[in-house]
Amino acid sequence: MDCVVIGGGVAGMQAALSFRKAYSEKTVTLVDNESEVGYYRTLLPQFMNRTLPENKLFFWQDQDDPRFTIISGVRVESLERENRALVLSDGSQIPYRRLIIASGGRPVIPPVCGAAGIAGVFTVRSLTTAREARVWLPQHPEVVIVGGGLVGVKTAAYLASQDIPVTLIEKENHLLPQALSSQAAQLAEEHLLRNKVQLLLGSTIEDIQSSSGSISAIKASGQWVNCRTLFVAAGSVPEVTFLADSGLLREGNLEVNRALQTTDANIFAAGDAVTIVERDNFTPWTWPQAAVQGQLAAHNLYLPAPFSLSCLSRVNAMNLHGLSLVVLGIPVEGAERCVYTNPAAGVYRELYQVDGRIVGGALVGDITNAGKLHWMMNIGDRIDTDFTELLEPRLETFAKMSPSCAKLNQRAVFLPS
Repeated sequence: MDCVVIGGGVAGMQAALSFRKAYSEKTVTLVDNESEVGYYRTLLPQFMNRTLPENKLFFWQDQDDPRFTIISGVRVESLERENRALVLSDGSQIPYRRLIIASGGRPVIPPVCGAAGIAGVFTVRSLTTAREARVWLPQHPEVVIVGGGLVGVKTAAYLASQDIPVTLIEKENHLLPQALSSQAAQLAEEHLLRNKVQLLLGSTIEDIQSSSGSISAIKASGQWVNCRTLFVAAGSVPEVTFLADSGLLREGNLEVNRALQTTDANIFAAGDAVTIVERDNFTPWTWPQAAVQGQLAAHNLYLPAPFSLSCLSRVNAMNLHGLSLVVLGIPVEGAERCVYTNPAAGVYRELYQVDGRIVGGALVGDITNAGKLHWMMNIGDRIDTDFTELLEPRLETFAKMSPSCAKLNQRAVFLPS
């Protein structure tokens, strides 16, 4: 096989499709343990609350390409680098000339949530699980969600929109701790509270009760909460267990350089499975980064001098059923924060800058100019204008800026979230 891709999520599918475009005469095989590939995991909350039909989840449809083969429903058990082959769970092997590892992540499940045999406990990670939850929910509407990150918050917002009682538990003292400052997160918290989501911040799940084999209550911070459906959204870790004996892991991490190349010149990797080694180690964890990395890994496979990622950022965009939110990146040490706020309109916008360069920020309630601000952060130039003015949510803001920023007036596109 000219190229084999492990993983049918956004990084893997984008890698496979990009490889076919870049190397039209070569073949690509994609392997995934799920039965379906090429769908938006980020839309699973809307699917589970029945506001989105299943066919709208998919960003790819089979196009009957004889040079593109998909092997689904089987797991990669191990990688034999000396033979350039993958060993699959059905006992078969797949040879490769070049390999892209885009195996994604596996959910973190607190020990108390993993009690065997209790029905009504779900992760928000796969279409198979989402289908089960979609059927289960109407008869078991008292919901508890463990984890106040992007997945947990979005799931809470969309379930609450259907008048489903929801309690959201987050161990930190504010929601979205890996994405927002406490000030920016406050608007998201107020939005959920207005939609009758109960928040237990600074709390962890301590115990579970069941009745007739199904979950009935959970204990958090000393109090019992009725629970007939439990969603575990406590984050994920890279799924690289099949690489344990491959020699590719360093302290359990699959490390790549900015060209997404591993220590094996024939193997590249992308998405949630990887740790990018720069001055500091960087783990992507966002949909847009995974898509870009999949595309770049594919283009680099047969290049004598691979290209490097131009930007390492954790940008993400989402809508919490009525509250728009764009994350440009959490603050870095030594950064100065600039803020624009309009409490009456439910707007909070902040940027973090170091030496006149944007290094992070968040737009909550009004995402005007989000694409242009992200682009400005990516190019890394010093900004010769007042940051306070830059934060004002006015479309004409960039039109008044100096010629050095004129290129930012082009339309910027965000990937779906």
